[in-house]
Amino acid sequence: MARLAPVLAHAWLDAHDLLVVTRGDRVDEDAKRGLGRTVDRRRHRIDGAGFAPTEPVDLLRVPADGGAATVLATLDHAPTGWAIAPQGARVAWLAPADDAEHDEGLVRLWAADVGATHLGPIEDLTGLALRAQAPAWAPSGDRVAFLAPNDGRGLGRPTSAWCTRPGGGAPDRVSDGDLEAAPSAGGDARYGAYPAGPAWARDGAALVLLANRAGRSGLARQPLAPGAALETWTEGDRVATAFDGDARWALAVIETPTAPGELVLVAPSGAEARVSALNDAWAARHRPRSIEERTVARPDSGEVAYGWMAPRHPRRDRAIVVEVHGGPHTNDGWGFRFEFQRLAAAGYAVLWLNPRGSSSYGEAHATAMLRGYGGIDADDVLAVVDDALARHARPHAPVHLTGGSYGGFMTNRLVGHTDRFRSAVTQHSICNWVSFYGTSDIGPFFGEDEVGDAPWRDLDALWRQSPLAYVERVVTPTLVLHSETDHRCPIEQAEQWFGALKRLGKAETRLVRFPDESHDLSRSGRPDRRMQRLDLIVDWFRTHP
Repeated sequence: MARLAPVLAHAWLDAHDLLVVTRGDRVDEDAKRGLGRTVDRRRHRIDGAGFAPTEPVDLLRVPADGGAATVLATLDHAPTGWAIAPQGARVAWLAPADDAEHDEGLVRLWAADVGATHLGPIEDLTGLALRAQAPAWAPSGDRVAFLAPNDGRGLGRPTSAWCTRPGGGAPDRVSDGDLEAAPSAGGDARYGAYPAGPAWARDGAALVLLANRAGRSGLARQPLAPGAALETWTEGDRVATAFDGDARWALAVIETPTAPGELVLVAPSGAEARVSALNDAWAARHRPRSIEERTVARPDSGEVAYGWMAPRHPRRDRAIVVEVHGGPHTNDGWGFRFEFQRLAAAGYAVLWLNPRGSSSYGEAHATAMLRGYGGIDADDVLAVVDDALARHARPHAPVHLTGGSYGGFMTNRLVGHTDRFRSAVTQHSICNWVSFYGTSDIGPFFGEDEVGDAPWRDLDALWRQSPLAYVERVVTPTLVLHSETDHRCPIEQAEQWFGALKRLGKAETRLVRFPDESHDLSRSGRPDRRMQRLDLIVDWFRTHP
């Protein structure tokens, strides 16, 4: 059984045996001894996971009674998601076909029969490399559903539900191309892997999906008959972040702006029953603030939605904090945010928004700013600020700015183009798309798909959209927060931005580096560091009234 350590994943094949993925005792001996690490794959670091192992993995059949494990197959790439057919006779998994697909963040959907001593022939179910996730076998074992962008690969496009059959050729998209069927609502009270569908109805005639629309998300049933419309299960001003079940019921995690997630049992009729009350006492004690949703008309794109959280005890200056979410293809809305509540408790009005580039408003909205970062999306931010101030009790109140990841990019971009913000906090940000290309774990494919191209093909496109190109204009006091082991937006981005601001000397600035933390500090960081981060944000705004 020593080969079972470390176990990467496991699932029951039947009542007697487990299917286990492990690297066994394969290790990089040089790296283990602290010697030089040999790198063959470009994408060799993954945010939150560190260095990506290159050793093959074994699929083992392990008797539950403690008997000897059997190696069924050895795979060159570890599965990123897998599913066992209902009868345990077949397994489907997601993994790249080669290093080139791994480096592009692409996978294929594979399937094979599970024998007593080996896997049967491995089949590529779609014949395509996709940005796929969450495979799920139909109850009959004749189809596999999964989630992928509505064109199969586009980073900014809404996530759709797809179905494919063994030996059946190209997959079929079964949900509307404007529906966001994967969790994309922002939040800092959850982290990790949550089941979020697709889940099959027991008769195989429909899928249960998470439907994320206009900053809200709930459960819905998608019949698989051609042309069938989505049937909504749950609605309301809230966010479902995870679920499991079938078309007769589902157990979901649901949160609101005033309450972190709780377990809720949901029936197709919409009837619900709370199963947990883990956060009720906390919410009653602290009385979190709710939000008001607003919209502002844009001359070329309809409307942009934003939210307003009014503090219970406003500051005398009625100051506002503008929050720009990350992604950019995520959304703020009706989920829970510690950061928003902390700011409101300090007397700040909190303004969040979903500018063009945000998810849950359809494909046109999500893709409108591609290859034009800091253009129409920045215009949307400023238009929302104008609208909020026009409605505010004090139209000349101080306005502060913050955001993380893409929101940090937008913070950097805006302070390089306007001096209207009293102060800014840029968090795990991007300032230079040229260096991001070569240092981020997703740099090459993200830079090419979203921003423009590779530096050697179109350096100007990347530099033109880089906040660092405009840093000489910055006069806004700016606090820079960054994690030292962030592989998504490496800390060299913060070092460049902070170093340039210090060298120029036009804007007060300070850099805070968080050790041993990843890009997800606000969600997964050590609790005292998460608390320190929130205190630093509030203190920076408070000391720059």
